[in-house]
Amino acid sequence: MAQKGTGSTPGGRPGNGRDEHGRAPRHPGSRRESPEVYRRRRLVAALAAGVLLVLVAVGAVSALAGVLGSEEPTDTPAPDTATASAAAASAEPFADFTPRPDESASASASASATEGPVQECGPDLAVRASTDRESYPEGVEPVLVLTLENTGEDPCRVNAGTSRMVYEVTSGADIVFDSRHCQAGAEDTEVTLEPGQEQSARLTWNRLRTAEGCAEAGGEAQPGYYRLVTSLGERTAEPAPFVLE
Repeated sequence: MAQKGTGSTPGGRPGNGRDEHGRAPRHPGSRRESPEVYRRRRLVAALAAGVLLVLVAVGAVSALAGVLGSEEPTDTPAPDTATASAAAASAEPFADFTPRPDESASASASASATEGPVQECGPDLAVRASTDRESYPEGVEPVLVLTLENTGEDPCRVNAGTSRMVYEVTSGADIVFDSRHCQAGAEDTEVTLEPGQEQSARLTWNRLRTAEGCAEAGGEAQPGYYRLVTSLGERTAEPAPFVLE
């Protein structure tokens, strides 16, 4: 009987496709990869996985922002409009505010409405005469003053117009100046004086004599002692002395 072969080749090598050390033979066109190439491929694979994770995270954030943005009200004003509205509100914070009536003002108005018309001053009116200086050097014109005062306890009214005012300068019995001699454009002026209130009218005298009707220019008043008498209507003040130097 013939024996079964063990697969050995004519050269005495085993016939199972392995070498004498039991290793499989290499393919003629194959080459074993080095450890450096292996590590490089693993690094590239890791980088690709990282990029993929980043893309997935960005997509999730964008989707979440889209959902939140869709829930915001659509009528939100633009930045410029909101700023303008805020500025207008700060400029007029009480534009729509309606104040309450002033009770004191209402009371005053009611009191005024119930009061009667202001009466004539009558005997409560005081008339005084004065000058702005006691003595006037040569060339200085005196200022003649007529003063009215309400000496009563209630307001009163009086016609204090130039049509009723009189300024008269005398020296003894001689009338040196009278404002009625050359008066023009006399007027009526109604004024109301509160209790204790004074009101004055001033007239500058040019130191010239006057005559009835103001027909001709008078001469200059001579140095000496003079008196000013003022009146308003039928009320006449006490004389006020002064000196012309």
